[in-house]
Parts: sequence; C-alpha cells; structure tokens
Amino acid sequence: MALSEDQMKAMHKKREKILQEATMLFAVHGYNDTTIAKVANAAGISFGSVFTYFASKEELFYATIKEPLEKLGEELLSFDSNAVNPMKEIEALVQKHVLLISQQPVYLRLFQQVLGQPERFKREFEILNQFFHLFQNKMGILIKRGQELGQLRILHVEAVAISYLSFLNGLRLTTIDGPERDVWKLFIPCGIQLFGPVE
Repeated sequence: MALSEDQMKAMHKKREKILQEATMLFAVHGYNDTTIAKVANAAGISFGSVFTYFASKEELFYATIKEPLEKLGEELLSFDSNAVNPMKEIEALVQKHVLLISQQPVYLRLFQQVLGQPERFKREFEILNQFFHLFQNKMGILIKRGQELGQLRILHVEAVAISYLSFLNGLRLTTIDGPERDVWKLFIPCGIQLFGPVE
C-alpha cells in the first residue's frame, strides 16, 4: 500500500530532524563520540527508527556532508563567470558569500573533520574536492576575464581562487560572532582585495 502524502511529509520531516541532530553531534563531538543512540535521543525517536532512513552510521555521516553541500554549493556557485563587468560581479559575490558563510558555523566545523582526515573519510573528501575544483574553475574564468579587461592585477589565477576559498573557510572557523553582527560586513572589503583590484 502506497504511503499517503501526509505520511510522506512526516517521514521527510523525521529524516530532516535526524540529519540536523546528527550534523550537530558530529560537528561538536566528532565521528567517534557520536553514536546512533545519541542521534536518536537528540532527534526524539527510537534507536531503530534511524535505520529506516540511514543504513549505518557511515551512511548517516556521508549524508551530513553531501546533502548540505548540495544546497550550499549551489548558492556559492550562483554568480556569472562571464559577467560583462567582472569587478562588479566580484564585489556582489563576495558580499553574498561572506554573509552566507556567516550562517554556517556548524556545517563548516564538520567540513573540517573531513579535510583534516582525508584518508579516513575518503568518500566525503572526494565530494568536497570535486566541489572545490568546480568552484575554483568557475571563479578562475571570472578572475581571468577581470584581468584581461584591466580591472584586476595580473596574478596567478588559480592561486587567487584558492586564496579566496581559504578566506571563506577560515573566516567562519575563526570568527565566533553570529551572522547578525556587523563585524561580517567588515570582512567584505578584505575579501575583495584578494582578487587584486586595480585602484
């Protein structure tokens, strides 16, 4: 018998709750100290119910990396690499990216566990690595165009793209302020300078 629309919505909501609580626990306590029992308790469901949605702890951890990245990645990549005015596009994307990153304290802590242990978390690292390359390549097109138009200084394109990505990643990890604080706006001009704008 097929599930009703209400039942499907309830299952989706429960799965999202499990994923949300697992993300927090993995980020705060690490992979080893996070158990399915702890996730179930935090989500307010039975131990066995977790396995209705995730086959194992490994699959749950994989989902906490992969699924948020799909949404975050889409937002980070939503800029025009062939913009008529590259400098204007860079200014807009830096503002958007900084404010977006300010809202991701939990996920980026989880993110670091994978980056710090690529041999252990091979599947998760590969997903992140694929995104990094996609981001760098698209950003590189915009940077090169800006250089060709004389809006940006001639710097190593890949190095600039990697520096910017590192800036975003490090910013959220070293800044404890919430996204509502004005301090985030102060970082925007700093991010823009990484691209080498011609004064």
